[in-house]
Amino acid sequence: MDNYLRDSVSYTKDVEGLSHLYRSHLYRNQRTLDDSTTKRCLLPCTPLAVVKLLEACPNVYDKTKAVGTQLSGKTVTVINRSEIVGRPLAAMLANDGANVYSVDVSTCYLFPAGGGRWTRQDVGVQQCIKSSSVVITGVPTKDYRLDSSCVQPNTVVINVASFKNVDEEALLKIPGVLYVPMVGKVTVAMLERNLMRLFDNFHHPQNKEDNRNSQPWYQSPFFSLYTAVAVTILLGMQIMKTQ
Repeated sequence: MDNYLRDSVSYTKDVEGLSHLYRSHLYRNQRTLDDSTTKRCLLPCTPLAVVKLLEACPNVYDKTKAVGTQLSGKTVTVINRSEIVGRPLAAMLANDGANVYSVDVSTCYLFPAGGGRWTRQDVGVQQCIKSSSVVITGVPTKDYRLDSSCVQPNTVVINVASFKNVDEEALLKIPGVLYVPMVGKVTVAMLERNLMRLFDNFHHPQNKEDNRNSQPWYQSPFFSLYTAVAVTILLGMQIMKTQ
């Protein structure tokens, strides 16, 4: 249902960058919408905010390298695999050249550098954290705390969750640790950035005529009607089961 609602938003107005078109491009490591590379893809706001913060941190992104390799040699752990934060963030960092451990409640997956197929790993979160120079927490509960004893010196730790996932006092005792406690204000800035990119891509007076005929197949009236009927039938069957 969440994907259905996200995909109901036209990609020309999807300021969050979470519709099917942008998700599919992200997971295929495709950075532009057209062959001429004049229209750049939108990226989800919160993951993009984390990337921008990491770009501003010393010794994380190597700007002397080509795009797609600026995190090469880095290992990152993302403790969250939601469809709006953790999973797209892991893909974005892997697309930039890092090996990314994506951890949730019961599983760990490795997103390999370069954006290849992600695979399940038989390792614990502690081992992932110990091997990482960047750790990102996004656990939406006040009960979770990052195990500070696993964090290595000079690690960058970013707390994405609305709850504090770390023991700040213990974390800051580790030599060289750089801790970012929240990303909300940068997320708002990325929302505004996406808004301007949508305008440039689709709503600028020079581009409007070209974009009128660029609607993808999954936003055709027939497909929308088919999806609405299918969802209605499924909901009806579920209601009948509960009665």
